[in-house]
Amino acid sequence: MAIALNGQAREARRSWFSRLFGAAGSRRGTGSAGGATARPRGPGGAARPELAAEKIDGVTRRLIADDRYVFVLLDEAADDVGERDAGPAWEAIGEQMALVPGGVVAVVRSDGYPESIEVPGFYLDRCSVTNRQYQRFVEAGGYDAMELWPREVWPSLMRFTDGKGRPAPRDWQDGKFPRGEADHPVTGVSWYEALAYARWAGKRLPAAAEWQKAGGWPEQLSGGACNRYPWGDVFDPGRANLWATGRGRTVTVREYPRGATPNGIHQMTGNVWEWLDDPLATIPCRPDETFVPWQPLRRIVGGAFDTYLAAEATCHFVTGQPELDRRANLGFRCAVAIDRLRPGP
Repeated sequence: MAIALNGQAREARRSWFSRLFGAAGSRRGTGSAGGATARPRGPGGAARPELAAEKIDGVTRRLIADDRYVFVLLDEAADDVGERDAGPAWEAIGEQMALVPGGVVAVVRSDGYPESIEVPGFYLDRCSVTNRQYQRFVEAGGYDAMELWPREVWPSLMRFTDGKGRPAPRDWQDGKFPRGEADHPVTGVSWYEALAYARWAGKRLPAAAEWQKAGGWPEQLSGGACNRYPWGDVFDPGRANLWATGRGRTVTVREYPRGATPNGIHQMTGNVWEWLDDPLATIPCRPDETFVPWQPLRRIVGGAFDTYLAAEATCHFVTGQPELDRRANLGFRCAVAIDRLRPGP
């Protein structure tokens, strides 16, 4: 069994690719993904490829500045974006995301039992999405870009506001994050808000199997068994921001570097719970018992600054929250599959 991208996410990405590069035209003289091109014209109606190239260069630089570098590296953008323009995007993905190689992982299902799943290689954000990053999404009109939001949540979009009634995370004020917390993880966002941001950035939310693969470092020779925490099987309060650490609130996303994975992914345990893509139909309780929720849930993982039990902050603990919940201890990070990107340099 392999992880597959959600079809809606793929269609949203194509829509954004068409919007971003369609007006600049294709360097091969063909229509760009998602629609016809509108190439700059010279005297007599002749195309002026040098102006198209300048426009593409401007678009790619803006995308990279907004941490939307994945759009520059999508395989379907290769006809429009040359290697020179793609170079800074590869640098950005190396700085902000970690490559997680494919392999088999014994993922814990929602019923509490393990299942061996083959996970293709992917990139995962090194840090949770920050307030600073999410601010760009808000200012770009992400809450009004309907193609980013599944249709079933459209009637609920009016509830996704801050303390002053502006479209923004719950605990912001007047569309702005709290002073001094630019590099703290964004919190107070529902699963749908996390999904919309991921689509805007050209990414997606990670699956539970991917989280276990990235945070648990499964040993293939032992059948894919995972560590409990990114550093091993024994909890260490000096490596993560949980209740035992005594901070009592979120910290910046690169604190506790000793708790990072070997390839440099930060805070997969502690600071904030994080949304996963997986729906959660049941939650395991006592032996032979399950809790069946009355509303749709999505899995969350990792524990937070107010998590009392370290056993709940492992990479495979099964729990979830209603999709519309906007809690002060719940954030997210994003992923992208390797096979969605052009060949690396």
